[in-house]
Amino acid sequence: MNEQIKHLLALPDAPRYNIKAVVQQTGVNISTLRAWEQRYGVPRPKRSDHGHRLYSQRDVAIIKWLKQCTEEGLAISQAVTLLQELDTLDPAAFQAAARPLPQPAAQPPGGSNWPEIRVQLIEALNSVNLRQAHLMVNHICTMFPIETVIFELFEPIMFDLGERWARGEISIAEEHMFSNFIRQRLLGLMQLHAPFAQGPRLLCACAPDEQHELGLLMFALLMEQRGWEVVYLGQSLEAEGSENFLKRLAPALVCITNSMVEHMAGMLELCRMIASLNNYRLQLVYSGSVFEKYPEFQARVPGIYLGIELRTAANRAEQLADLVAPDRWYNAVGMQPRM
Repeated sequence: MNEQIKHLLALPDAPRYNIKAVVQQTGVNISTLRAWEQRYGVPRPKRSDHGHRLYSQRDVAIIKWLKQCTEEGLAISQAVTLLQELDTLDPAAFQAAARPLPQPAAQPPGGSNWPEIRVQLIEALNSVNLRQAHLMVNHICTMFPIETVIFELFEPIMFDLGERWARGEISIAEEHMFSNFIRQRLLGLMQLHAPFAQGPRLLCACAPDEQHELGLLMFALLMEQRGWEVVYLGQSLEAEGSENFLKRLAPALVCITNSMVEHMAGMLELCRMIASLNNYRLQLVYSGSVFEKYPEFQARVPGIYLGIELRTAANRAEQLADLVAPDRWYNAVGMQPRM
């Protein structure tokens, strides 16, 4: 439960939703919300210029969690106590509260010496010491937020891997080993945090015949960390046979990526099919290096271009949450976003 609470507390705290939207998203009525606020100090909405309550994504997630706790038989006062105990802990106490994980034989340096941490992980992979590499990543993921691990560890290593491949310094087999190691770790982190997603539904997939998915995987994990419910489809999504699935899934956002000009015909067919489902309120976004090399393709895709820089793409996609109607957010009662 500690891990779940820490995830809730790490969600964005920017005021965004009025009380009506929060009631729609959580199923908790106004009188209960105000009673919890007055008696227990939770949630802690900010006020607009006109004095109206404004709730953050963190507030909404906490309200849903409190509701779940009470439905499972935990007294609201006990649930609030658990929340407040972890909310006041410092980072060292967070580590002490978390379940201990196996430690690598050679500890990565403390602080934020990321270049040295990356060197140690690359050396472990170069020597095919996968046990050591996994133990290092396990340890790092207990020390740092997942977003930090993505930006400071996985993304730079993938860039370095691409540079070494371009220079002919590594074989196909070595490239596959590095890539699949990172792919396994990213998918594992997504599975670990998926139960805590409370936001709009996001579908992520590669264009038809597109096999380069690690950038998309990192983007999907970032969005999951920011509260989005991610449905990850991975490589080569074909337009044929996908329309009915998309209608049934009803995501608020669909992200398609492509890195190669050879795949543009299939991507355009897929994106046009997605755009035709506007009655289902699907917003198409897209990314990929091909749109930087051939910017004229951007005008042919009926969606919003996120760019190719990972942090910028995640921030642009996150801003679209403001345009998502409250009834498209995760519905804890029906377990599905409503169309």
